[in-house]
Amino acid sequence: MPTKRISSGFFLALLLLAFLGCKKDEVTPGFDMIYQQEFSIPPGVGPFVTHHFYLKNLFTRYEALLMQAGKTDAEIVGILPVQAAIEGVFGDANFNIVEEAILRIYQENDPNGYIEVAYRFPTPIDPSNRLDLIPSLADAKRIMSEDRFSIDLLLRLIYDLRFTIYDLRFTIYDLRLAGFAVARGNMEIA
Repeated sequence: MPTKRISSGFFLALLLLAFLGCKKDEVTPGFDMIYQQEFSIPPGVGPFVTHHFYLKNLFTRYEALLMQAGKTDAEIVGILPVQAAIEGVFGDANFNIVEEAILRIYQENDPNGYIEVAYRFPTPIDPSNRLDLIPSLADAKRIMSEDRFSIDLLLRLIYDLRFTIYDLRFTIYDLRLAGFAVARGNMEIA
């Protein structure tokens, strides 16, 4: 009986050492993709309807960012949203008119193949010139590894702007996506 306990204990220790010696692939940040684009809400838009604001054919700068970071496309395992916000251009915006905000990216030739990269629902009711959006966990590499992409910003408004006589100007401020690379490890068995 003691021999079985020693041999099974020795086998478990050997198995544990074998698995501890294997190093998994480590995912490390590769580069940041930062975009800022202006848009305006025209006067006369009504409440309780989702309004789409399209920003089309923007350059991704993917190849240039790869070269700058010294990475290849094969090393990038994903591009994930990190941060997004909408901010008033002149500092006088008030985002308590927005009930819900969704930020999507897509390819111009496939508008139905969008990826939702950030959202905010419900939005804060405090008046503010900046609306921070919550990044999603979606991998955007399929779209952001191409030369161009487009943005669809969906805003559902609470208040009636039909009597507004001026454009409300905003910036999609600091849309930040991060490309993650894999540092390949070697498998070592002790």
